Amino acid sequence: MARKTTEAQPDSNIFARIKADHDTIRSLLDRTEEANGSGRAVFEDLQRELWAHSKVEEGVFYASLKKAKEARSETIEGLNEHHLINGLLDELNAMKTTDSGWKEKLQVLGELVRHHLDEEEEELFEEARDVLDDDRAAELGSLYADRKDHMMAGLAPL
Repeated sequence: MARKTTEAQPDSNIFARIKADHDTIRSLLDRTEEANGSGRAVFEDLQRELWAHSKVEEGVFYASLKKAKEARSETIEGLNEHHLINGLLDELNAMKTTDSGWKEKLQVLGELVRHHLDEEEEELFEEARDVLDDDRAAELGSLYADRKDHMMAGLAPL
């Protein structure tokens, strides 16, 4: 069993990096919902952030937990939620913000995303802290940041 990571860890470990992304996603989601159909640009920012976050999270964080039986169920659930979120993003992306049903579909996306973020922070993080020691959490944080920067650069609008 790994040594538990503590709350006093630097802001660069994997938990802090993912939590910072979650906070950004929550903010973008709030702004998209508040725009009430006139926020295509902020929706596109939200979409890019969600795409990049999920891919990097899967490739770095989830991949590091795949052999840990303590986190297997939560990791699989997280992957399935990423799939559902991406499907809703695709549907919303194909619609105009003024289309009938766009606001309601965005609401469903918001509920799913908020549930997913909360569950990761409250359940998966706790399980992962039992598996990842401080050094590994810091190493994954650095890898996560590098990959996320590259992903966001590749998704930046022209």
